[in-house]
Amino acid sequence: MTAATLAASPIRKAAAGEARLHQQAYDRLCEALMQGEFQPGQQLTFRTLAEALGVSVTPIREAVTTLATLGALHVHPKRFIEVPHISAEAYLEMLDLRRLLEGHAAARAAERISDSEIDQLIGINEGLMRQAFDGRHRDAMRENQRFHFAVYRAARSRYLLEDIERLWLLIGPSLNVHLAEEYSRERAVLISGFENHTRLIEALKARDPGAALKAIIGDMSVSCSHMLTGLLRDSRLSVNVVAELNGISRLTASG
Repeated sequence: MTAATLAASPIRKAAAGEARLHQQAYDRLCEALMQGEFQPGQQLTFRTLAEALGVSVTPIREAVTTLATLGALHVHPKRFIEVPHISAEAYLEMLDLRRLLEGHAAARAAERISDSEIDQLIGINEGLMRQAFDGRHRDAMRENQRFHFAVYRAARSRYLLEDIERLWLLIGPSLNVHLAEEYSRERAVLISGFENHTRLIEALKARDPGAALKAIIGDMSVSCSHMLTGLLRDSRLSVNVVAELNGISRLTASG
């Protein structure tokens, strides 16, 4: 059998189609986690998860297995799936990594982004601000994730993007819940939450890596402050963790 015949065989085509379905299911589930479509502590079955994402059960099982190894989902012995809560300790550790990775990605993006990509960012940002001011805060948070990853893709670094995605898979559900809660409380908080997006866009237009780095770090500092507010409301935090979170809250507020 020639290579051309093998490539055209029904078995090979079926295998390729199955691989595409698995990848589509994995990509869709990753997007849902990063955009906060599922909340921490939410329990799902493979079937309800497949129905929610509009895919079949078989590729969802494989996607869930992969994400469970990353800690983004928990599969319990009774075969239900749970979106994990993020601990304060884990959040603090991941925050340090995010500053390094996302700051580097923003700086690289300033050197490599195209004019059309900047136009796309402007459109996404305008859309998320409209949603936020209309009170559709969860929708705005989904667009916030799109905004950030449009910047990170512009860095043109596959491995950097994959590392950032791994962290967002872990923090996405909790981050989106807490930010949406905080932004719904007061208009001034909402405005301050996204003002660094404008600074970042201007830095990218100017092709200024230093300014882009500063803007993305500033944006993370604001979201960190709101995230910590939500975590501090969790009465299960230890005294030591509360003290550490309070210290970081003061640092982000002064920075």
